[in-house]
Amino acid sequence: MSLRIELRDVEPGDLPLFFAHQQDPEALAMAAFTSRDAAAFDQHWAKILADDTNLIKTVVVDGQVAGNVLSFTRDGKREVGYWIGRAYWGRGVATGALSAFLGLEQTRPLSAGVAKHNAASLRVLQKCGFTFLRSADEGSDNADDSHVLLVLTEAG
Repeated sequence: MSLRIELRDVEPGDLPLFFAHQQDPEALAMAAFTSRDAAAFDQHWAKILADDTNLIKTVVVDGQVAGNVLSFTRDGKREVGYWIGRAYWGRGVATGALSAFLGLEQTRPLSAGVAKHNAASLRVLQKCGFTFLRSADEGSDNADDSHVLLVLTEAG
């Protein structure tokens, strides 16, 4: 049975689920990310949602909120990021959601930073056409060497 993966605009009721996702210790370890407390999370998402240059979508699987995918500009470069709740891992949700999102986000090149040890996310990005650009520590004196940078140069 295949999953029905859809993208829709973020609704206020999605944010408590996004907050819970970024509190999951296993997900935090995979992403090499430090969770935010409720106030910092709310402030961060208010900033994301207020920036009209960001493209932000909620990932819905069979009618249930599974996570989010977004693109944003940082240091003059367009980047993509996603967070899928652990209940949906290993089922093709991240690949399906990112693939659909790349049809909406037409900017190329499009970068993605990922923890070196996050093999699942590396596979998702590669399945969607991203290739390794460099380790995050190359060309920088103070970058965190736990991440690598991938780039998508052409539309799918």
